[in-house]
Amino acid sequence: MLLAHAPAGYLLTRFLTRTVFKKSIDPERSNRFYQAVMFAGLIGAILPDVDFIYHLFFDPNKTPHHSYITHMPILWISLTVLSIVTGKLFKNSNFTIVSVTACLSALLHLVCDTITGVIYWLYPLNNKAFNVFSVSDIHIWWVQNYLSHWTFLIEIAIVFLAMVIFLRVKETAAYLMFLFRRSVRLRGILMRMTVCFTAIVIILLVGLVRFDIDKKILKKLSVKAKVIKTAFSQ
Repeated sequence: MLLAHAPAGYLLTRFLTRTVFKKSIDPERSNRFYQAVMFAGLIGAILPDVDFIYHLFFDPNKTPHHSYITHMPILWISLTVLSIVTGKLFKNSNFTIVSVTACLSALLHLVCDTITGVIYWLYPLNNKAFNVFSVSDIHIWWVQNYLSHWTFLIEIAIVFLAMVIFLRVKETAAYLMFLFRRSVRLRGILMRMTVCFTAIVIILLVGLVRFDIDKKILKKLSVKAKVIKTAFSQ
């Protein structure tokens, strides 16, 4: 995946704070601890791709970055267990929540990468690479191969869902409807905007129809001119 890692991490963190950790976190945006957990989730969601910097600038062999330890599930599973144990030993539930959220977001990153990339889920027991779909190298620029593949729609869906939840579209729409019912001035403004927008759409549609008709007429005239020219040439 290219764009959906952070949005996926946001969705996972939001889910965790309202289910698994709901007794320890007040999931309000103004809550400092909730902000810390959300930050950890977002960082964890993109953390495995930090190895791409090493791949580009420091690895002389240009090893595929999914082969680095940062893209091995065993690393993040081990860190998750270590975080839980450490939190229990020091009786610090806040540390456990923050660190586990980051590790689970990193694991979700690997799950998302498995859709079109290869991830070594059984390493070190087995070096078999797993992926769900393969993306063909049609274009020279590797990013374009992913953008043109149908699985990119999955990324768009994840990003769209995260945006809808983050922007609180449902609450915003309900508030706008409340204002619309209460304010006569707002209804008047929206009515005038609707009339103007409708007029613009009608003008554009008429223009497109006229252009299409003129184009067909010109095409017919061009064909007739060619026929006449051919007849005279013979």
